[in-house]
Amino acid sequence: MPARPSVPVIHTPDHHFAAMFLILLSRAPDTATLSAATRLADSAVVASWALRPDDLEPLTVEQYRELLTYAAASEVLDLALYLRGDRKHIRTLMDHIGREIAELLTHYSAPDPQV
Repeated sequence: MPARPSVPVIHTPDHHFAAMFLILLSRAPDTATLSAATRLADSAVVASWALRPDDLEPLTVEQYRELLTYAAASEVLDLALYLRGDRKHIRTLMDHIGREIAELLTHYSAPDPQV
């Protein structure tokens, strides 16, 4: 089994690449902070999925993660880095994720469970 990479892999949609690059360049996190921030973001996404609005009930955790990554990957990483990956602030990041998803739902309809 291959060893886990020391620097976390951050899946970034093409339209977020420049913003992610600027965030990493401007915040210049060390490896430990970047790893902590990505773990915090991942935990916050799963917790937010568990508390998702009824309109998003049909989504699996992976679909919810993909939706959030497409809509707000750079904003979530930026806040997670700002919080230095401190899990004591998971609720702050969860609230931010909830606002991002709510904003997305104002522009697009929720998925149809029948499809």
